[in-house]
Amino acid sequence: MMALPPVPTPKQLLVHYSADEWEEFIYEWVMALKEAEYVDVVRMGGSNDRGADIAAFMTSSKTDGRWDCFQCKHYDKALGAATAYPEILKIHSAVAEQQYRVLPERYVFVAPKVGGSLVQLLAKPSALSSGFFEWAGKNVVKLEQEYGGGSLQRALDLAHRSDFSRFEAGNLDKILKQHAATAHHVRRFGTPLPDRPASLPAPPEHAPEEARYVQQLLDVYCEKWGCSAISPDEARTHPKASRNLQRQREAFYRAEQLRIFARDSVPPGTYESLQEGVYSGVVEVEEDDFATGYDRLKAVLAAARDMQLGTNVLVQVVDPDDRKGICHQLANEDRLTWVQEDEQ
Repeated sequence: MMALPPVPTPKQLLVHYSADEWEEFIYEWVMALKEAEYVDVVRMGGSNDRGADIAAFMTSSKTDGRWDCFQCKHYDKALGAATAYPEILKIHSAVAEQQYRVLPERYVFVAPKVGGSLVQLLAKPSALSSGFFEWAGKNVVKLEQEYGGGSLQRALDLAHRSDFSRFEAGNLDKILKQHAATAHHVRRFGTPLPDRPASLPAPPEHAPEEARYVQQLLDVYCEKWGCSAISPDEARTHPKASRNLQRQREAFYRAEQLRIFARDSVPPGTYESLQEGVYSGVVEVEEDDFATGYDRLKAVLAAARDMQLGTNVLVQVVDPDDRKGICHQLANEDRLTWVQEDEQ
C-alpha cells in the first residue's frame, strides 16, 4: 500500500504564500500581541506605506509616540542586506520628512527566509550601520534621483544619529508559536483544535442571561406536570421536572463554554455558523404539530443530537450536550419555542 505524502507544516506552507497572504498572516500575529503590548495595531501596507507595513502603537499618540514597525517581505530567496538597506533608508526619510514624528522603537523585518549575512548584521548594530552607509555612498546618484530636494541628506543625517539596534528580524518559529494561540491558526493551517477545558457545572442559582430559555422550560413543566410557570421553585422540587431542568441547564452552560472556547480558538463567526447549522437542522421539527411542548422539546433535542453538522471546524470538539445547549441558546433568543400558542 502506497504511503500518503506527509502533511505540509505551517512553516512549509508559509513559503508558498503570496505577499498579501504573508502580510495578512503577520497582521494576525501582531494583533495577538496587542493585548499585552499595544493599544492598537494598523495595517499601513501598500505602494506608499512610508516604510511601515504594520504599525503597532504603545500609546494613544500612535506614530507621534512610542511605536513598533513590522515590515513584511516575502520573496523566493532569503531576505538580504540589499533589500533591507533601502527599507532602512525609507523609514529614516519618512521621519526626517515628518511623515512620522519619531522613529519606531523596534523595526522588525518579517520574512519566511532571512539570509545568514543579514542575521549577522542585525546581531551587530555597528556593522549594520556601517554597511548601510557604505551602500548609500555607492548608490548616492540613484538615491538622489529617488529622494530629491535634499531629502536624501536629511534622511542620512537622521540615520547618523539613529540607534541601529532597533532593527531586527522576526523569528519565524516564535511567530508561529504565538500565532498558534490565536483564533486564526486552525483556519489558516488546518491544524487540530486545542483541547477544550473541562466543563464546569451550571451554577446553583439561575443567572439573568438564562431567564428566557428557563421560562420556556417552566412553560413545558406547567403544561406537562402542573408546576408553576412563574417561579422555578416547584419545578426544582418535582421529581421529574427537577432532573429535566438540571440536565437542560447543564447543556446550556456547556454550549456557553463552547462559545467562549470558539471565541479564543477559531475565527469570528465560526460559532455563530455552528448555531445556524443547528437551527437549520431542527427548525422544521420545531414547526411540526405536537400534542405537548414536552414532546416538541424532546423531538428537537433528539434531532439536534442526530443531525450532521457539516464541515464547521468546531465539529472536532462538539458533543451531544453542546447540541442540546445550542437549542436552549436559540430558545433563549425566542428562535425556538416549546409550548406554542395553539397548544396552550
